[in-house]
Amino acid sequence: MAPVIDLHNISKSFTERNWKTFLFRKSYPVKALEDVSLTVNQGEIMGLLGPNGAGKTTLIKILATLITPDQGGGTISGFDICSQSHRVREKIGLVSTNDRTFYWRLTGRDNLSFFASLYNLWGTDKTQRIARVLGLTGMTDKADFRFMSYSAGQKQRLAIARAMLSEPEVLLLDEATASLDPIAARSLLDLTRNTLAAKEQKTILWCTHNLTEADEICDRLTILHHGRILQSGTPAEIHNCLGHRQSYRIVVDTLHPSLQSQQDYQLAFDKEHGAYACTLTINHARVPELLKSLAENGVGVYECSQIKRPLEAAFTELVTQRKGRPEAIT
Repeated sequence: MAPVIDLHNISKSFTERNWKTFLFRKSYPVKALEDVSLTVNQGEIMGLLGPNGAGKTTLIKILATLITPDQGGGTISGFDICSQSHRVREKIGLVSTNDRTFYWRLTGRDNLSFFASLYNLWGTDKTQRIARVLGLTGMTDKADFRFMSYSAGQKQRLAIARAMLSEPEVLLLDEATASLDPIAARSLLDLTRNTLAAKEQKTILWCTHNLTEADEICDRLTILHHGRILQSGTPAEIHNCLGHRQSYRIVVDTLHPSLQSQQDYQLAFDKEHGAYACTLTINHARVPELLKSLAENGVGVYECSQIKRPLEAAFTELVTQRKGRPEAIT
């Protein structure tokens, strides 16, 4: 099956404009994206990560056909993003965090009615479609309240309901949980994972700075830096993408110098085993050698387990050490 989103070698540059360029009458090109290739399959949630200025919003705008790439191209649901942009718009739903795109004095239902008309929905079809998206997003009870009275979470849910009016195959969410409290953010994550992706089989591009939620909700992750893809793969692959040094927890009955010589060595007493619990950092290829050495020296090993590496650690190392060098996991 062909991917729903399929981008090849996308590049985009802008002309920098500020007081210096105006004063000295010189403009400088800024490369927002460089040779970006990306595929997302049906029902998959792809997380788009990167520091500020990485090119995430530019990529979202290209997918939404708001701007065109300078080089490269791609398709969404089989339609070309440049030459068939009108067909692409029929297949996508853009969830904007800007609540000024709604009419504050109108109710949620009236807002949806207005936007449904722009999708050429009328009569019974419009009424049924509005009722459906309100039910999907859990906004039925709040539908007849004015938009100005909504909480941040309710506004975001209505934005998703609006994006669902056209029954799109692809949802583009840019910083969807940025202004939400933990409870509202959790509710939105559950809605996205369990309803939009699992039940509705929507293909979702989830752009976020929150690495914890990306690790939890996304099937695959793509990390952008200086407009280029640093790494792409599953969260598990991203965790282990930076070489072979990992953290381990080893529980032993006797301390040995070979343990204390490892990096990031920490010691605690494990009451459950009545033994010593050591955490350390080591090349995973050397773990069997270390365990063999402990056994040969009469040390009893009760446990040896790898400690899952936080996504923040992998992300930080990628951004600070790779310096924009592209690499993809296949």
